[in-house]
Amino acid sequence: MKDKINIEPFINYGSGHSGMTSLIKDIDVNVKKIIEFFRFILKYKIIFKGRGIEFAGLREYTSDDDASMIDWNSTARTGKTYVKIFEHERNLDVIILLDTSSTMLFGTQKLLKTEYAAILAGALAYSAVEVGDRAGLLMFNDNVKTFIPPNKGTLQYYKILKSITNKKNYGGRSNLSNALEYIIETIKHRSIIFIISDFIDPVGQWEEKLKLVGYKFDKLVGLMIRDVRDETLPKGIGKMRIFDPVTNKRIVVDMDKYRDEFLRNVKIHEAMIEKAFLVSHGRVVKILTNEPFI
Repeated sequence: MKDKINIEPFINYGSGHSGMTSLIKDIDVNVKKIIEFFRFILKYKIIFKGRGIEFAGLREYTSDDDASMIDWNSTARTGKTYVKIFEHERNLDVIILLDTSSTMLFGTQKLLKTEYAAILAGALAYSAVEVGDRAGLLMFNDNVKTFIPPNKGTLQYYKILKSITNKKNYGGRSNLSNALEYIIETIKHRSIIFIISDFIDPVGQWEEKLKLVGYKFDKLVGLMIRDVRDETLPKGIGKMRIFDPVTNKRIVVDMDKYRDEFLRNVKIHEAMIEKAFLVSHGRVVKILTNEPFI
């Protein structure tokens, strides 16, 4: 992602604001710049839809199909080339859970975590609808802020984009447990679940709900979005006034004194997140906002 993405912080945008249209266009343009590379790397048609064991029917052969899957009996009978399809090759809905809590409204790089996550969510949604699958979006903080049921087509992509750039959907704590419960009750089984979050201070019994999601759905992927300052603190910065983005409590801290402890806690926390996904038959990928997610 070599092109710089020149967008203002989400907090400056909102419904009816002239900057909203600009933000949507900026995300849309950059998503489409990288989408060909993204689809090439992701290849979720192959990764998530491998050959299954339950025969589901026939369809006409295309140049992208594996010739070994040709059903020669049907081909000889009809004069057209058909291939067998299996249960795991049926289309899967792509469901994106996007964390919009206050800890995501942070950034020391070119992009806030929210901005970076918005482009990533846009790329996922666009790649899904472009190949004819259905994409859906759930944005959450203290509660489920908005839910767009999975659907196909370009209009669905722009509907998702509009919701992503609405500032009313941002702020508060990260109630991941509530969001996962909503998905469990609302979404059918044949789905891929992407959770885009920094996974900082999620509330509720989210680990148990994550297990249910992992067992119910076809694939579970966590995309851990982190700023470099979520990971490390520079040496020699001395005392700083910091504040909690959720409670707005402020305190002066000697950063050098607590630097090593901070680094230890970061490693422990990230290992806990990775373990939670592993035991839920999922995986988590950490992505820093100063790096291209491709």
